[in-house]
Amino acid sequence: MKKVILIMAVALSAATVSAQGLKFGVTAGLNLSTFSGDGTDDLKFTPGFQAGVVVDYALTESFSIAPELLFAQRGAKEERNGGSQTMTLNYLQLPINATYKLALGDSKLLVFAGPYVGYGLSGTAKWEGGGESGSNDIKFGSDEMFKALDFGLNIGAGYQIGSIYAKVQYNLGLANISNDDDDSLKNGNIGISVGYLF
Repeated sequence: MKKVILIMAVALSAATVSAQGLKFGVTAGLNLSTFSGDGTDDLKFTPGFQAGVVVDYALTESFSIAPELLFAQRGAKEERNGGSQTMTLNYLQLPINATYKLALGDSKLLVFAGPYVGYGLSGTAKWEGGGESGSNDIKFGSDEMFKALDFGLNIGAGYQIGSIYAKVQYNLGLANISNDDDDSLKNGNIGISVGYLF
C-alpha cells in the first residue's frame, strides 16, 4: 500500500511540474508575403494576416518548444501594363519553434527558429486595369495551379513582458507550390505578431 501511495505521489508531482511548464495562448498578426522562384523578379509584397492558438512548453527556464496552429495568408502582387493582380492564398499552418528566452529583469528577449508545414485551404486572385476589375477563386490540388502542401523554416526574435509578447519573424518556403513542372514557386513571408499566454 505504501508503494502504491508513493507511486501516486511521484506521478502527481510529475504531472504538476509538467502542467506548470505548459501554457496555452492566442496569437494574431500581420504578414507581408511574396513568391520567389522562376519569373518572380517583378512581384511585390502583399499584406495579409494570421491568427490562431499557441502552446508554450517550457523545458527549462530559458528554453521552450512552441507549436502554433494558425490560419495564415500568403500571396504576392504583380503590376504590369497599367494593371495589377493580387493573389491571396489561405493556409492552415503548423509552425513548431524552439525558443530561447534571455531574462532581462521582469521581461525576456526571445530568439526562435524551427520548421513549419502548411496546407492550402482557399485563395483569391483579384485584378484591375483598363477601368475594369474582377476576382477569381483559387483552388489547391493536383489539377489546379497550386499544390496544397507547403513547408519551410521560421526564424525570428521577440520580446515578452509577463504573459504578453510581440515578435518579428521570417518564413522561408522550401516547397515548390506550383503544379507546373517547368516553374518553381515558393512562399516567402515577413510577419509581425502579438500573443497572450494564459
